[in-house]
Amino acid sequence: MGKMRAVARAYTMQALVKYHGLRDWKLRIPYHDSISVNTDVAYVVAEVSFGGLDEDVVIANGSILTGRARERVVAVLDRVRELSGIEERALVRTENHPKVGAKGLGFSSAAGASIATAAYFAAGLDEVYGRNEALISRIARLLAGSACRSVVGKYARWYAGTGDEDSYAVRFADEGNLPLRFAIVPLGIDVTTEEAHREAESSPYFSRRIEVANERCNRVERAIIEGDFKTFGSEVEKDSLELHAVTMTGSSGMILMTPESLRVISLVRRMRSEGIEAYFSMQTGPTVYVNAMPEHIDEVVQRLRDAGFEVLVSGIGGGAEVIER
Repeated sequence: MGKMRAVARAYTMQALVKYHGLRDWKLRIPYHDSISVNTDVAYVVAEVSFGGLDEDVVIANGSILTGRARERVVAVLDRVRELSGIEERALVRTENHPKVGAKGLGFSSAAGASIATAAYFAAGLDEVYGRNEALISRIARLLAGSACRSVVGKYARWYAGTGDEDSYAVRFADEGNLPLRFAIVPLGIDVTTEEAHREAESSPYFSRRIEVANERCNRVERAIIEGDFKTFGSEVEKDSLELHAVTMTGSSGMILMTPESLRVISLVRRMRSEGIEAYFSMQTGPTVYVNAMPEHIDEVVQRLRDAGFEVLVSGIGGGAEVIER
């Protein structure tokens, strides 16, 4: 079989109702549903070529991956090989855009979505299954859970399911429902998402977190569909605080916020007290997203920059797409 190649692009996402912990680590099946919205300002381009190699080679932003990072990519490739019946090894190259060093920006999710999409089309699976977003979402999930939501884009809900076949993401709304804009303040910390997931499971509050998150998914989904920004913002803020509270109460007391994170949160609350309707959101890292409606985003961004923060400004991004084949 000849060499097969495809290039795909997928956007990072802001997790709105975050998942924490994995019920099945091999298949990356979570304990509860989650919801996110894709950005339109940060993305990963992945090139996947099958053939001509004795082993899979993964190059991310110019560096060859080894160990656990490589294993997660190979899990995606193995699934594509299983579905397509090919045996060729692959060369995978990814590039992050923009080049921002921070934790909680969702680049691993965009990488999973772009690699899965590129591999799917490079192996010719579209000729068998068509552009099957549910299937691509399931494949992307094997690299990073949130990647399944990055695949479908816009506002997406990841249904936890009970196994591989029913654990995937579905797009349920777009900017026509809630025309969200958000300012991203990238902040760094040296902790992996997998470490945070394992830590959360040791918290005495973890079981309650599962119950609350499932209930919140329904409220947030309804708020987005109905364009209810106030309910949306309030619920997402609460979810972010609960996520970090569970992590902090794990066995080693892992703290993923930094003093800069708290400065952003304080500024957002001050803006809201002054009539600027804005709400913060955080993932498993110190990076802060500040959600606002279009009429307030310029002022939010200016206030953050005046306070000395680097800011990326985003609207709602689409799903993974093939850009070359």
